[in-house]
Parts: sequence; structure tokens; C-alpha cells
Amino acid sequence: MASAPSNTQNADEQYGVFTTGDGDVVVYDTDNPEAWLQSNYAVEVGPASERTSA
Repeated sequence: MASAPSNTQNADEQYGVFTTGDGDVVVYDTDNPEAWLQSNYAVEVGPASERTSA
């Protein structure tokens, strides 16, 4: 499992991510403060060409 980046966001991106002090990952919408997801587990997703299906 890859660790999530901490406090990453570019000015032109709609979504940001940060890691809490407890290690949870929070993904949020920079345009809508009501839209966010929090999880204690994260996986890195690569480009579609690198994904495999079962």
C-alpha cells in the first residue's frame, strides 16, 4: 500500500488531499466545502494503461 501524499493541491486542480494526524486520508473538492471523503486506507491508482482487470 502506498502512503498518501500530505497536503497536496495545485491551484488549477478541483480536488485536494491531506493526511490527518491520525493517519486518515481526506480528499476534498476545492469548489465545494461540503464535498469530502475520509478514509483510514488509501491506494495509489496509476494510468489506465497500467491497470489490469480480473
